[in-house]
This record gives sequence, structure tokens and C-alpha cells, in this order.
Amino acid sequence: MRVALAGGILACVVACGQRGEGGIPFAGPPSTDAAGFADAQRTIAVRGIGSDAKLDRVVAQFMKHNAVPNAELAFSQGGKIVFSHAYTYRGLAKSTTTRSTLIRLASLSKAWTSAALYDLLTAKKISPREKVFHYLGITKPLPVGAPVDPRVYDITIEDMIQHKSGWDDTVSHYDPTFSMRRTAKALGLTRPITQVEEVRYQLHQPLQEKPGTTYAYCNFCYTVLGMVVAKASGMTYQDYMTNVLDKELGVGNVLISPTVGARLRGEVAHYYNPYFGGSAVYITSKKLWGWPYSGDGLINEVAEGAGGLATSADSMLALMNRYIIWGVGTPPPYGEDAAREGEMPGANTFAEQLRNGVNFSFLVNTNTYAYGSNPYAFLNLIRFIEVSLLTS
Repeated sequence: MRVALAGGILACVVACGQRGEGGIPFAGPPSTDAAGFADAQRTIAVRGIGSDAKLDRVVAQFMKHNAVPNAELAFSQGGKIVFSHAYTYRGLAKSTTTRSTLIRLASLSKAWTSAALYDLLTAKKISPREKVFHYLGITKPLPVGAPVDPRVYDITIEDMIQHKSGWDDTVSHYDPTFSMRRTAKALGLTRPITQVEEVRYQLHQPLQEKPGTTYAYCNFCYTVLGMVVAKASGMTYQDYMTNVLDKELGVGNVLISPTVGARLRGEVAHYYNPYFGGSAVYITSKKLWGWPYSGDGLINEVAEGAGGLATSADSMLALMNRYIIWGVGTPPPYGEDAAREGEMPGANTFAEQLRNGVNFSFLVNTNTYAYGSNPYAFLNLIRFIEVSLLTS
């Protein structure tokens, strides 16, 4: 990982995703045979601008072989979109994909939070050295009176941007972002937890490392950083996305995807995942809910800055034209070399800024294949897209 600190603004460039860094055992490239594509083409509807038969071929076969209902792939060169295709699996998808279709971003949401932080840091509305819990005015733990490691109160905004909070869920095996039902029940609540309650409950959780010293990917950190965006801007996180970043980038479609209930206007009709669990929204309900709809312990509206947003692949390109996809900063004129993956129940996403100046984004509304016989199907496809765009 390369980290540069200039003028108090953090810029981190790294290829990493929600699964963690390194060690991805790619099983080999996806099939590009014309016969296989002809079969997939009868099933997968493709619409959009630009032409790349090879990419259409592999995306269609990936969707057919892995039961992917909706997908978007877009790439730009020199800030201009040159290819943007929407894919629909006929007979499987519950809605038709267009270039403007919204799909949950999972951890790509963190890139939008980082963009907001960059603007607020450069405007000197916040300092990266600010001790984050004191800044937010949240210093009393839940349960009331629970002991807190005093180093928790030394965690800075910069520590959280760098994923160096001191909490490491690979050691603790506890990620508060996917434990919201568990937290609500631990606090004796009969309703969903709020952001402030989630933070107060986390204060007393043991640190695994000294803050500011050790990288450990942290979903919770970006929930907190979303709260920093709200406080520093004087508006809600969603309002900042709508009234500032949306307008700045000219996209107008970066929205928090409702955890339960009706989908957003223009959002895919359904998120696909095979598992069910107790709801983080309906705490007293004995009904099992699909993981994409709070059965995994996640509430999008609480984790908004970490993984709650939905948008289109085109809008991801607009973001990458101005901001780096990983870390806080702006891309250099000669091209970037940074990537971010997002995965949550019912969505898998990827965005990358390639060193030749090409940016691309790929979004799908399932991660079911991750539990099957080919769990690396998505990343194998991403590897193929990378090579194709670097060599074309």
C-alpha cells in the first residue's frame, strides 16, 4: 500500500476490497468462445452506448453461468464515457436494466464518503487530526458505565480514513456493521438501533491494536466518517450527496437504498441472495428476512457512509473523473492505479482507475455465486476486464 500525506490531506492508493487485501486465488479467465456467447445472447439483453463485442461476450456468459439478473458495465477515457452497457437476464430479472438503473454500491459507498471528506478537508471545515469521537460529541458508552479503553478517544479522522482505528474484526470476529440486530437486542431495544447508539456501543469494544498503527479494513469507520460529513457540512449525509456532490458531478442519482420497503425510483426491483435471518429492522419479529433486507444484521440507513448508497455505473465514472477511488484525494493527470470492490448480500460492485487513464465500473445485484462452486467468478471477470482495457 502506498500512502502520501500532503497538506494534511490523506491520499491512499491501493487495490483492495471488502474481502480484504491480497491472496485472491483466480481460477483463470472467463470463457470468450463465440458459441457460448451466442447461447448467452439469447438470454441476456444488452443496451447502451459504445461497442466492445469481447466484453459483452464475457459479461453475458458470466451472467448466464452465475444467474446474475442485472448488471452494468461502463468505462471512460480522458473523462469521457466511451462504453456504457446495461445487461438484463431475460426471464430471471424482475426489472429491466438501463444505464440509469440504480444498484446498491456496498463498499463503493465509501468512495463517495471519501470524496465528501476531501472537499470538507480542503475547505478546512475539519482537520484530519481531529479526535473523531470528541468531534462528534459521542463519548459515553452503551451500556452506560461500560469500561472503555482510553485510547479509543485518541482515534482521529485520519486514522479512520486509513483503516487504522485499532479495531480489527479479523481478530475480534465482530463487525458492528453487520451486527445491528445483535446490538439492539444487547441493549434491550425493541426497535432498530440508531447511528449514535451503534457508535456508543462500539466505544467499549476492545481494541486489537494501537490506533494509528495497523491497517485493518473497517466498515464501522466509514459509518462514523459519514457522520463526520453530516456534522461538518451542517446537513444530513443524504442531503450532502444530493445538494453538493450530485450537483458538483452532474449526476443527480446517488441515494441511500432503503433496507426494507419499496425500492427507489429507478432502482433494480430485487437483490438476490440465498440466505435469511432475524431482522435488524423488526427486532421483535420472529419472521426470517432475506439478507439483503436486514436479515444479515445490516441497516443501510445506519451504515450509509460505509455501504448504504445506490447509483449507476455511469455515476461511478463521474466520481472517478474527479476523485481517487480509494483514499481521499484527486487523481493525477497521468492516470491512477487504484481499485475498490464492494460486496454485500445481494450486490457485488467494482470500480478501478487504471494507469493508462481508463476508468471502469461494474455493478451487479447478486452475490449468490460467492457461496457456490465458483466463488471467484466475479473477480475472474474483473481481471479479464482490467487486462482488456489496459491492452486495447
